Amino acid sequence: MFFGRKMMPLLILLGVLGLPALALRIGCVGRSCDEQTAAASEVPFCSLDAGLRSRIEAGFREGRSPEVLAIARDEGISGGSGYRKTDGATAWPSPDLEAARIPIAFAGPGVTQMELPAGATVDQIAPTLTELIGFERPFPEVRSGTALEGVAGGDDAPALVLQVIYKGIGSTELEASRAARPYLEELMDVGAATMDGDVGALPLDPAAVLSTIGAGGPPRQHGVTGTFMRNERGELVRAFSPRAEVPIIATLADDLDEAMAQEPLIGLVGTSLTDRGVIGGDWYVGGDEDEVVIAPKNQIGPAVEMLSDGFGDDDVTDLMTVVMEGRIGQLDRGLKAIVSAAEKAADGSVSLVVTATGSAVDGGVDGASFVALVDEAVGEAVTEAAVPGGFFLDQRALINAGVSEDLVVDELERLGGRDEDFFGDVFPAIAVSFARYC
Repeated sequence: MFFGRKMMPLLILLGVLGLPALALRIGCVGRSCDEQTAAASEVPFCSLDAGLRSRIEAGFREGRSPEVLAIARDEGISGGSGYRKTDGATAWPSPDLEAARIPIAFAGPGVTQMELPAGATVDQIAPTLTELIGFERPFPEVRSGTALEGVAGGDDAPALVLQVIYKGIGSTELEASRAARPYLEELMDVGAATMDGDVGALPLDPAAVLSTIGAGGPPRQHGVTGTFMRNERGELVRAFSPRAEVPIIATLADDLDEAMAQEPLIGLVGTSLTDRGVIGGDWYVGGDEDEVVIAPKNQIGPAVEMLSDGFGDDDVTDLMTVVMEGRIGQLDRGLKAIVSAAEKAADGSVSLVVTATGSAVDGGVDGASFVALVDEAVGEAVTEAAVPGGFFLDQRALINAGVSEDLVVDELERLGGRDEDFFGDVFPAIAVSFARYC
């Protein structure tokens, strides 16, 4: 592997950390302590705020994430190559973490009325639901998410677990439109809830967030780092497309199906095929009978119809997930209709969770526009795609042109130095791999 100038401070730091601990403790011989501090301050990625850095680590998976990562100076960059042009697009990571603040609300029989702790993360949703239904998932060591203490207070498993997830919405928008969401407010008052939940990882790509909700572990564990990612052959693919890799860890729905010989009904109504990560379906070998409907424009009708087709009508706990897009008032009315249909289908035996994937950005600079700017600056077409938080580079083009990733990083930093001041930091992905040395 070629290590360019950008990685030299990291290698220096690793060398310093590798010295015998005793030698470092005895009076800081020479200027060893000063050198260690100076090296750490210059290391790419290590200079970021600890909260931002930990979220990027949680959202990164070596071999699947982009080769060059970038932090926007503010929330003014969104979307990327191949992303839909919508009113709200996925924000690039920035020092402002407000976009990652989301609601988490549990309600229904067996849920204790309480205020959830601020900072509760979406990887805690699946473990909490696991406690609510009295299920024991295999391989707990592969998931970092833990159940939210005190939420599960009943003895009987519900007939139906319902997850409703707002895509491209965060607590900021919901708090600004309180009058438009009376039903969500009602659920939060009677259940276990907070408006100060946290996605826990960056970027806020819905494909990654939904997979985290489904699995109970962040992207660094489940491997779905975004809508686009590398597969094992190094190809850039869309998540859950035929050439994409299966997630590294199973979802709660996968484990329920496997443990109960496909008896539970597992359903998903979503807006895109990349929503599939919230239920999985391909982790265990063998056929999967999940019901999946992709309805980009209207998720309410298909969800109500699916719920009426046997969900919650026996002693085996079923799992239904609805991923919704729209304006807040529309989402609230849809939430009420879907919960009503679920309660009717399961005769009231429904455990419910409502959450969101984080705030999207209206307007701003399209991340895809940086592809042409970087290629023009480098003098070669080396950028395969720009995605929220980074750039996939064409490795063959880099080799053929004799161009290093360092040069790409340099040119992106120069873009950040112009009047537009786009980027707060740019660094090669290997810097995140060595984050434990920061």
